[in-house]
Amino acid sequence: MNTEAPSFEIRSADDDGKLLLVGSVPRGLTGYDGCHFDASLVSIPLSASVRVYDIQPQNWSAFFQDLAANWKGWSGEKRMESLEGHLAVSATSDSLGHVSLRVRLRDIIPGTADWCAEGTLVVEAGQLQRLADDARKFFGQ
Repeated sequence: MNTEAPSFEIRSADDDGKLLLVGSVPRGLTGYDGCHFDASLVSIPLSASVRVYDIQPQNWSAFFQDLAANWKGWSGEKRMESLEGHLAVSATSDSLGHVSLRVRLRDIIPGTADWCAEGTLVVEAGQLQRLADDARKFFGQ
């Protein structure tokens, strides 16, 4: 992966896990114009990467902004997924100011076996605004 390209990283507060997104996401995509970026889920026992395709990447900015706006917590699960399911994130909160981000990477290759890797990153409610700002820089508005 090209680490000199723009990136967005989420580090877990309770272990070494992280989600790293890398790529140049074009601004102003409309209709079915799409883009690609790379996603890696990394921790001591796991390392998985996938190329993600999405047609409305700015929706990821809105997802993280919604988490930041509700930093005091919410009931149930908030979920976001890329167009073809290569990247999915579901967020739940607890009463102690922690947000669990369940991250799933999946590669679907026609005619071959597909694979899936999942992990949970824990972030503190105080980190959510920074994550929303970083997401906006990476994905646009």
